[in-house]
Amino acid sequence: MNYSVLMSIYHKENPNYFKQCIESMINQTAEPEEIVIVKDGPLTDALDRMINEYLNRYPSKMTVVPLETNVGLGLALNEGLKSCRNELVARMDTDDISLLTRCEKQLKCFANDPNLDIVGTMVDEFCDDPTKPISSRIVPIKHEQIYEFAKRRSPFNHPTVMYKKSKVLACGGYSNLRRNQDVDLFARMLF
Repeated sequence: MNYSVLMSIYHKENPNYFKQCIESMINQTAEPEEIVIVKDGPLTDALDRMINEYLNRYPSKMTVVPLETNVGLGLALNEGLKSCRNELVARMDTDDISLLTRCEKQLKCFANDPNLDIVGTMVDEFCDDPTKPISSRIVPIKHEQIYEFAKRRSPFNHPTVMYKKSKVLACGGYSNLRRNQDVDLFARMLF
C-alpha cells in the first residue's frame, strides 16, 4: 500500500529536529512513496539547505510545496494535501520523531478495515533523549470512546495520524484557525 507523508515547516523550526523527523520517516519499515514538505513562507538558509539535501538524495520521493508567505499550519497543510499523490496520508510534525514501525502498523489497520478513515497513535514526550520519555499523551482507541472523548478534547495526536485524503477533503480540509486546526478537522470527520 502506498502512502504519502505530509508536513509543514516554517522559519522558526530547528534544523536538527527537522533532520531527525525526516530520517524517522525515510527509514520507516513501510517506506513512504512520497514525502510532501510545505514551506510555509520563507525559511532560514539552514532549513533550505537541509530540504535541498533531501531533494538531491531522494528526488523521486520528495515533493516541496513553497508558499510565498506564512499562512499558518492549517492552510499550509491544505496546500500540501492537494499535492499528495496517495489516498493514504501520514501526518508528521517537523519537530517530532516517529517510531520506525509506525506507518507499517497504521497501514495494516487500513488493510484490515476498509471503512477506516483515520487512525492515530499515542505520544511519548521527551526533553533531550527520545529513549527517556517524561510524559505520554494517551488517547482512546475504540470508536465509541473516540466519539465521546472528542466532545472534550482532541481524540487524536495530530502528528501521529494517518488518514484518507478523500475523507479530509470531503469535509473541507483544515480550517483557517490560529490553533486547534486538528481538533476542528477531527470533529467534522467524526460528527
